Amino acid sequence: MRLLSKIHQEARQVVQPLVDVALSDTGGAEAAAQVLLSCHDGGTYHLCVRDLCVLDDRLYQAAMLIIRLRVEHGIEPHELFVNDNPFPTLAKRWGDHLHIVSRGERYGC
Repeated sequence: MRLLSKIHQEARQVVQPLVDVALSDTGGAEAAAQVLLSCHDGGTYHLCVRDLCVLDDRLYQAAMLIIRLRVEHGIEPHELFVNDNPFPTLAKRWGDHLHIVSRGERYGC
């Protein structure tokens, strides 16, 4: 088992509520899933920035953190979740709805 660095552990604590919401049936679930999946696999899942407006401040800050970790520090989102990677579950749950091809078809792109 690989131990997470302190920064990874602290980041995971902030990001975990975003994962929890993305796996739920709440109003912010789709936006949370977009953030997580686009950071994980941006070629397949894109984030609509406008959708961030549905997140409360805590979840918005978590979204910004995971984006900053990915962009500024090269930390892949799944690196925060060594033993319980939520991304396969997120992709399974949201894949058909958020996949770029599906979204393009829905919006006539």
